[in-house]
Amino acid sequence: MTATLALLLLACAGSATLASGAEGASPSATPPPAPGTLPVQADLHLDTPTQLHRRKVGLDAPSLEAGLAQLRAGGTNLAVMALWPPRTVDWEAHVDALLTRMEAEDARLDEVVLVRSPAEARAAAAAGRVGIVYALEGAHGIDRSGIVGLERLHARGLALLGLTWTFDTRWAGSSGGAGSGLTREGRTLVDAANRLGVLLDVSHASRATTLEVCARSRAPVVASHSDAHALTPHPRNLLDDEIRAIAATGGVIGVNLHRPFLGGSGDLARAADHATYLKRIGGPGVVALGSDFDGLIVPPRDLRDAAGLGALWPLLAARGWTASEVEGLRGANFLRAWDAARAASSPATTRSSRAPD
Repeated sequence: MTATLALLLLACAGSATLASGAEGASPSATPPPAPGTLPVQADLHLDTPTQLHRRKVGLDAPSLEAGLAQLRAGGTNLAVMALWPPRTVDWEAHVDALLTRMEAEDARLDEVVLVRSPAEARAAAAAGRVGIVYALEGAHGIDRSGIVGLERLHARGLALLGLTWTFDTRWAGSSGGAGSGLTREGRTLVDAANRLGVLLDVSHASRATTLEVCARSRAPVVASHSDAHALTPHPRNLLDDEIRAIAATGGVIGVNLHRPFLGGSGDLARAADHATYLKRIGGPGVVALGSDFDGLIVPPRDLRDAAGLGALWPLLAARGWTASEVEGLRGANFLRAWDAARAASSPATTRSSRAPD
């Protein structure tokens, strides 16, 4: 069987691509996968907690872009759920409210489970469950409590730390700010995340922040939901030197499906173009998926929600991706980076590779 044919067969469920986009389609009718039949397929950035909080719905609500039914229909069984504090709220209280809401859903729904390691993610997938991982989208969410706040969130399952959102903070410069890099406090925060095994996320960071984090971190760095600036020159997209720097850490970049970041045709083919460009600049190990569903995005023209993600895989095969490279994007690359971050948190790990204070 050729790699292309194998990928097309893998994607047969996704020819429901537009199952989710068809009028009257019901992703909630999709049966759960049989235990042990799926590899880990990860989405590195979902804003679903914000929608649960705002709309007072559960993770099984059919109206979500990345609710339980949509994730199952599209094959996603590792969901990185972003805890995002808007600029105009009590940041730390809001993060706690989002996390508390997600914890309640985890307790209510047998189909989902909090996972704290790649091994637990693999076990959840093998059991036919959706693994949930928590990410903080913007370190302003620990503005008052600092490293103690990071430690508290980590104890509740936090696995990714986004250093910035759309504005500069006391930790780091943002792509929406003045272009500054890490502050002294930010460098301390990078070290603390390394110590805890929390992955550092530079989506929304300035170029200076991204390059400084990559130079300092002794663990892989991720950009959970960013595209390639060379294809679409948007401030949120990554320049080639940023792509190479993230790849050099062993990190990954999650292709974002927001149409203004994709540019061009604004469809899944354009997302495949961004993935292929990231692969060309950073190597196949750097590419992942970070859709940004439920984040008020403008999705690709031919994809309404997470239920249709299977349509992306044959588009990659048509661009020359091997089956193993597609499996890397789907989840294996992220699991490798996460494993490495956890290994780097060992007290025995040296600090010699870090940039100086």
